[in-house]
Amino acid sequence: RWAGARVVTTVSGPAKAALARAAGAHRTVDYRTQDAVAEILDFAPKGVDIVVEVAPGTNAALDMAVAAQGAVVAYYSGGESERLSVPVLTSLPTNLRWQSVYVYTVPPAAKRQALTDVAAAVNAGALRVGEEAGLPLHRYALEHIADAHAALEQGVVGKVLLDIP
Repeated sequence: RWAGARVVTTVSGPAKAALARAAGAHRTVDYRTQDAVAEILDFAPKGVDIVVEVAPGTNAALDMAVAAQGAVVAYYSGGESERLSVPVLTSLPTNLRWQSVYVYTVPPAAKRQALTDVAAAVNAGALRVGEEAGLPLHRYALEHIADAHAALEQGVVGKVLLDIP
């Protein structure tokens, strides 16, 4: 809901849908029980301009089906064995761009701008954390770092934080 964005997101069940709505999503689509393409295009009939993707290999067909003209698929995750394969002729008419986002190699000027933008969103009250804001926090004392790591490996939903004295 920040800066005029309209957000639709795919989720894997009711609990994650509730978190996404609390975080500001205007529409949630359960990809396990709904026709994701139909639901997304119902929300955005001309397609979506930006897809933030965590499984580009798995979701490439969905991303191409819902992309607006000139859309960007920005992906920042994926398994080492995951491969992205895009049918050239299908994606050409859309002028679709696939953009990897690896924070460690983002140019310094872009990082500075991102920090400025995030600070503005925080100051405006647009970025909140906690379960009620759609981003559960799981805190661990430093001496329980192994438990924090185990939570990540088990797929905990939210952010895992270490309290460092």
